[in-house]
Amino acid sequence: MLEAGFAVFVEKGFEAFTIAEVADRAGVHETSIYRRWKTRGALAMDCCLHYVQAAIPTPDTGSLRSDLTTLLDSAVTAYSSPQGRALLRVSTLQDPHIATARQQFAQRRFDLARAIFDRAIARGEFPNTGDGKIVLEALLAPLILRALLNQPLGDWPRTEMLDRLLGTYGARQTT
Repeated sequence: MLEAGFAVFVEKGFEAFTIAEVADRAGVHETSIYRRWKTRGALAMDCCLHYVQAAIPTPDTGSLRSDLTTLLDSAVTAYSSPQGRALLRVSTLQDPHIATARQQFAQRRFDLARAIFDRAIARGEFPNTGDGKIVLEALLAPLILRALLNQPLGDWPRTEMLDRLLGTYGARQTT
C-alpha cells in the first residue's frame, strides 16, 4: 500500500491524492486503508516516509566521516529525484496530521542516525559531549533548502562542509 500510495502521490501531488486511488492501485479495499490511516494526509506522509527510509538508509561504513558522506550522498540522490521533490513538497504542507507525522518521522530518523555517532564515540572519532543531531541538521538543512528552492544539489560543497563541521568538534579522522 505504501509503495502504491507513494506512486500516486508523486504522479498526482497531494491535492489530487485520494485513498480510493491508492486502494485501487494497491489492489485492496478502501476500508483496509481507513483502518490504518484515518486521513489521506496521514497516509500520504507514511507513504513518503516509507520512501525516504529506503532511499536514505543509516549507513555503517566503519568511520564517522564515511558514514556521513554516504548519508549526504544518499540525500543528494534522493532529493534530486522526482520522488524526493514530492517528499519535500509534502513536508511543507500545513495539514495537522502531516505536521505530527513529520515531527515523529524527524525524531525517528535522528534516533536511527544516533547510532552513527554512538559508533564514532566508541571508536574515539567523536567526542561524547558532541551533539550528533546538531551535526546532522547542519549538514542536511542546506541540501533541503536548495532542493526546495529548485537549486542543484550536486554542486553544494558537502565534503568541505562535512570536514569543517567535524573539525569544530575535533573529530578524529579514520579511514
